[in-house]
Amino acid sequence: PVTLKTHGIIPIFYPQCGVDKSRCPGMQQRRVGAWVVGFKLHFLSQYLSSLQLKGGFIFYVERETGNFIASSDAKFDSFRTIVDETTKKVSYAPYEANATDFPLKEVKSRVHWLLNEREGKMN
Repeated sequence: PVTLKTHGIIPIFYPQCGVDKSRCPGMQQRRVGAWVVGFKLHFLSQYLSSLQLKGGFIFYVERETGNFIASSDAKFDSFRTIVDETTKKVSYAPYEANATDFPLKEVKSRVHWLLNEREGKMN
């Protein structure tokens, strides 16, 4: 499926002292590599929808962009389909949860509060 992806980079040091410097007294750590992890965010919706919620609803929106990432509603596709009228080319883009045409009203009102009113902004 079309999906958003994210990644994380975890540095690897030698010797491996962790964050407690007392584990390697007098030794200098040096970075010797990195562990890179990729994660497809559509799995997040699958996980949230499997949580056996008792009448509740969970959703995830990226604060910086306002993009809708995932929710416990497995039937809702977090991407909008865009068709270029001239070329008829189909593309996909994440929904902006605060947009006027966002289809899930219960999410839209909460996102508006989170991104605007909670911070004292009025949009």
